[in-house]
Amino acid sequence: MRTFPGCILPLLAAGALSLSACDPEVPTGSVDGACDDVTVVDEANYDAEIGPLFETYCVFCHDSEKLSSEDRRGAVPGVDYDTLDASAQFPSLTWSRLADQTMPPMGRMPSTEELETLLEFLNCAEATDVGDDDDSAL
Repeated sequence: MRTFPGCILPLLAAGALSLSACDPEVPTGSVDGACDDVTVVDEANYDAEIGPLFETYCVFCHDSEKLSSEDRRGAVPGVDYDTLDASAQFPSLTWSRLADQTMPPMGRMPSTEELETLLEFLNCAEATDVGDDDDSAL
C-alpha cells in the first residue's frame, strides 16, 4: 500500500498509532474506445482540462524536451504527455499505469474525479485514433 506525506491519516487504535494511506478510488473501466463526446480530444479541451492534469502528474518526467535518462528520471523516451498527440499516443498503456497506481511513481495520485477525466480522454483518443496508439514499441 502506498503512503505519502500529506495523505497519511493518524488513527488511534487500541492505544497504538496506526497509519492509513488515502489513495483515490480508481474508476472501473478500461480503454475500449467508448467515447460519448469526441470534443474531449480537441486542442481547446486538451489545453483547458487534460493538459493541466498531465502537467501536474506526468510531465515532470515525460516531457519531449527532456532527452537524457537522468532528466527523464528513467521515463521511456517517446512516452510523453506534453502535447495532445503525445498524450494520446498510448492510451491503453497510460490507463494501465494509472489504474494500477504505478504512475506517477512518487508524490500524490490524481483524484478519482481526475482519473475519470483522464479515462474519458484516453477512451476518446482510442476511438478517434488521436496519437496513433501503438503500445507494441514499448
